[in-house]
Amino acid sequence: MAHKVLKIALTGGIASGKTLVSDLLGIHGCHIVDLDIISREVVLPGSEGLKELVANFGQSILLPDGTLDRQNLRDELFKKGRNRAKIEEILHPKILQKMKSEMDDCQEGIMIVVIPLLVEKELWGPFDRAIVVDCETEMQLTRLMSRDNVDKEKAQIMLLTQTSREQRLQLNSHIPTDIIENNSKISTLKDKIKDLNQKLLGLI
Repeated sequence: MAHKVLKIALTGGIASGKTLVSDLLGIHGCHIVDLDIISREVVLPGSEGLKELVANFGQSILLPDGTLDRQNLRDELFKKGRNRAKIEEILHPKILQKMKSEMDDCQEGIMIVVIPLLVEKELWGPFDRAIVVDCETEMQLTRLMSRDNVDKEKAQIMLLTQTSREQRLQLNSHIPTDIIENNSKISTLKDKIKDLNQKLLGLI
């Protein structure tokens, strides 16, 4: 008899540590599907996604080698709400379709799907549970400034485009949710993930 697949959506604010948490869960044997990776795949040279973006925004969004200039596109995103809606309209269906086919490939065990915009887009439908990676806003800003090499003002704008921390922490009203605090040392986080993995294994 095929084992049940426990489908879990992992989310959290920008620079909260989602990738680190999903990497740690991957080490414990969870299957990881990452929408950030999928979102890069759907705009690779030759893809429908990239062709549609160029048709809408012109060649200026491409780097000399023909790949997408993600920085340029992100600047377009934050400049105008209309652009943002258009980019999402082009890419989101392609991302979700790819997510679904990767989810269907997983036959057993724990599947973690990293979805940054889970709450914003209300995408919890296909999942059994959720994990929210939470951290203090100040820490998010610091990480974001160093990771993306942006100043505090730009980092704050990037945070504002996402749902609030409070809204994310209320996800539990829609789906059973585990909160992982990521404010302290990596060793503490590793212990939390180990405990969480044990708990999830008990639910299969």
